[in-house]
Formats: sequence, C-alpha cells, structure tokens
Amino acid sequence: MSTSSSTFDFAKVRAAGFPIFSLQRDKKRRELLKLLRYDRTRIITDGVVRQAMHGLPLAWHYQPHAWSVQCGDMDTPLKVFGDDNLLCGALENRKKMGKCNTESDLRKALSIYSGTQSVSNFRPTAAAALYDRYLPDSGGAVWDMSAGFGGRMLGALSCSRVTKYIGTDPATLTMDGLREMRDEMLPMMEHLGYHAPEVELHKIGSEDFVPPTDSLDVCMSSPPYSGHERYSDEPTQSYIKFPTNDEWLQGYMRMTLNNCRIGLKRDGFLVINIAGVKRYPALHEDFVALAVANGWRLVETLQLTLSKIPGSGKQEASYKYEPIYVFQRK
Repeated sequence: MSTSSSTFDFAKVRAAGFPIFSLQRDKKRRELLKLLRYDRTRIITDGVVRQAMHGLPLAWHYQPHAWSVQCGDMDTPLKVFGDDNLLCGALENRKKMGKCNTESDLRKALSIYSGTQSVSNFRPTAAAALYDRYLPDSGGAVWDMSAGFGGRMLGALSCSRVTKYIGTDPATLTMDGLREMRDEMLPMMEHLGYHAPEVELHKIGSEDFVPPTDSLDVCMSSPPYSGHERYSDEPTQSYIKFPTNDEWLQGYMRMTLNNCRIGLKRDGFLVINIAGVKRYPALHEDFVALAVANGWRLVETLQLTLSKIPGSGKQEASYKYEPIYVFQRK
C-alpha cells in the first residue's frame, strides 16, 4: 500500500488488495524482539490491565482470515472492502476523521465504518503480565482453552514463567495459523538467545479436551461469547453444537469448567475474560454464577482495557473495559 496521500484514491486501494498484516522475516524478528524486551511490570495497575500493543502485528500475520469473521449481525471489514459503495464510504469517513495514508489507517477505516465490527485479539503484553501474576515463581504450565488468534500464545512465549503452553481451538484455519506461528517463533526465539517454552496445540474444543489431572498451574482464556463471534462454520464450533444461550452456557461452558477443574492444581488459577454482548447481555453474570455453583471461588476481578472512545467538545476520551474474572477451586 502506498504511503502517499493518493491512498484515498479508490482505484489504487482496490488494486492493492485487502491490507492484511504480511510481515517479512526481518520484521517478524523485530516484532518478536520488541515483545520479548518489553517491560510489562506496570501493565497491571490498580486492578486495570493497561494497553500496550507490542506483538499484535505478529499475531495477526498468522491469522489473515480473521478479517472475515462475523460478529453478530455486523458487516466484516472484508465485506466492506469488497463492496464498492461501502469501501468509498469507509474511505471518506476516515478522511473526515484524519489521515489515511498507511495500511494501518486503512485497516482502521474498514474496521470502524458504520455497521462494521472486527474481531479482537488478546494483547500479548496483557497475557504475559497475567501469567506473571498468577504463575508460581518457579514457573508452570498453562492451558489456553480457546487459543484463538494467538495473542495469549505470544504472551506465553514472552513470559519466562511459562514452561509449557497448551492451546486448544477447533477452527481449522485458526489452528493452522497457530501451528505456523509456533513452528517459526520457537526456533527464532532460540536463535535470539531466549529459551522457548514447550508449546502443545490441539485442534479440539475445550469442552472435549481433558488435560491430565493436576497438570496445570493456570487455565486462562477468553472463550467465544456464545454465538456472537462465528469463527468458522465447522460443526465443531461451540455456537453450532450449542445453538441457544442456555445450551451454550450449560453445555460448552460447564464442560470446559469441568475440564479445567480436572487439570488445574489445587492452588492454581482460572482466569477468564468474558463480557455480555448484544446476543447475550447477561453472559458474564451468568458465567460467574455458573462457576460459583460448580465449585469455583471468585478471588479477584480485573478490568481489561479495550478500545479508546473519542471525546467530543470538552469531553475527554475514555476507554472501554471488559472484566477478567479470577477463580480458584473451593
């Protein structure tokens, strides 16, 4: 993508193709080093998990299909790009808001256009800070029940306390990207002089994966929000297996919690980022009630910083937040 002001030219934007993250090896190495060297000691302050974007471009590089993932009834960024009228509207809207002369600007234009929603990725810096917080000083094993787009996996690679990362996800394209990232990042870390943890990946849903008893120190993930984000149309997807909110909660989430209980050590932690959505506004409240009723004790609630909400007039910009619930076995 050209970095000149002509980026607003519709024909040039269309000819350049969708602006996926596509990193060459040197760029991957630089992004990995930035993440490995980042000082995350102040990421979690006063119960708030703050923003730092290190590592996100690296994670997105391996998940180009994410731009086509449906969120509720909203348009996807890929749909906006493929529709001439929507693309023109997105470019004009971004032009009114500010510059649009880089691929990053264009991705933002496509993601925030009216009626559009893109999927998010868990920030690697936040994941690493949470591993720091809940893993023992001597290190330990973590299970990422919904490995998703790789943010928590990259966080595990950058956290010296993680000795083993286990990731499960039933989506084929997502798992293909995670395996490619593992196969490239682990030898790259070793070449850079960093010890990489063991990484074990399984293309299976967390409701069906049973870890060895007392083998885990932390279970941490952000599960699918019922059927809000439809990562694929494969029959292994939880929103297809459990199509109603109650079926999803009592089936998928209850079974996942049971598997976490099997694998987690007595003093281990279950760390879950979950929030209500339009399809299921009370999701987070119902999840906490389900966990407590099934033998989990809520020990801490953090706030995960999300996107910035622009201010208007004298109103200052603010941030959106989602809760992170931390449990231990009763």
